[in-house]
Amino acid sequence: MNSNIFFLPFIGRYYANGGLFGKRIMILGDSHYCDGGCYDCGNCGNCRLCRQCAKFTQNVLRDFLDERKERQNWMRTFVKFERSLVGEKTDWALRRKIWDSVMFYNYLQVAMTGPRKAGTSTQYKQAANAFFDVIDENEPECIIVWGKRLWNNMPNERWQDGDDIVVDGNHIATGYYLLSYGKRAKVVAVYHPSGGYSWDYWHKVIQGLLASI
Repeated sequence: MNSNIFFLPFIGRYYANGGLFGKRIMILGDSHYCDGGCYDCGNCGNCRLCRQCAKFTQNVLRDFLDERKERQNWMRTFVKFERSLVGEKTDWALRRKIWDSVMFYNYLQVAMTGPRKAGTSTQYKQAANAFFDVIDENEPECIIVWGKRLWNNMPNERWQDGDDIVVDGNHIATGYYLLSYGKRAKVVAVYHPSGGYSWDYWHKVIQGLLASI
């Protein structure tokens, strides 16, 4: 495990060749939260518990994709977002194809103490090196950022502005992160799907993103 990265990304089995979408898509969440008192996740060294917590992101997606697991409210976030990727309501078969085709990574490398809580400016800055390590290693062609708060706290290093995507008269800003070996990943932010999220509208935005790569 790279020393900068604590919460390991979930990488779908077909991500490397683009899977269902034909493009390597990275979905970038803001943070995990832990209500079990382990607010020091990511800071506690290489103890056994930390090694287990390092798989938090991967386990969240595995729970979501397990039909045997009881459905919980947080799972609606992933349902709404997956619909915006394909532009239609999803069943279990399509759900597995979608998540097998993408990478999901949470930006902050420490856990929050509750849902919707924001990290500090220092925590966002500290997470930049891990983020760059993840994108250099996995070479996404595009990155879809969940929420304006995260978008506004993304690092300025290795950034280039891009052309807006225009949907229904609305201008959605884009840009690029420069990767190693001269490659780059195009970036756009969507509303965070845990709140009011029109998946059919954001599907148009994501279509525009993929068409521009």
